Amino acid sequence: MRVPSFAERTSPCWPLPEQIAQTLHWYDGGAEPEDGYTLTLGRWTMEPPPAPSWREFFIDHGIPHKTEEEVEFHCIGPEDDQPVSELYWWDRWECEDNPSAKAYWLLSKTDLGPELGSARGPLLEFHEGDNHPGSNDRWVNAKDKLTLSLLQARLIDLKMPIKIVEGT
Repeated sequence: MRVPSFAERTSPCWPLPEQIAQTLHWYDGGAEPEDGYTLTLGRWTMEPPPAPSWREFFIDHGIPHKTEEEVEFHCIGPEDDQPVSELYWWDRWECEDNPSAKAYWLLSKTDLGPELGSARGPLLEFHEGDNHPGSNDRWVNAKDKLTLSLLQARLIDLKMPIKIVEGT
């Protein structure tokens, strides 16, 4: 008798955290079964939001920019009310802010238990800029649906208010 994986069930194998603060989405990772499932923190999107001004960016990210030394250190001046440069904004999006990168950073900093390559824990593959030369992309793939189940169980064990769902 085959037992359905977490991803195939209509109800979770484990009780979800009482409070859900974040949602990891999984998407088919490619043409081959061994490509697994790409994880995103939030829904998948290819486009960054409109670039803020440098001033808004510094404020949103808690970057000091009030004193003369801080202004000089960050090389800002009267143009800090201009939008963040498109090149910088796209690079930041690839490295830090897109949903795939957010999942990468969250999971890479989480104690997932046994060594990632072992059969005793979630089989996750962390990728950093390896999809084409010059890429800054970061993403994480789950090997299979069992890995998604084990990952959800581990997040519950760690009392992290995160649920895993199929992306749409």
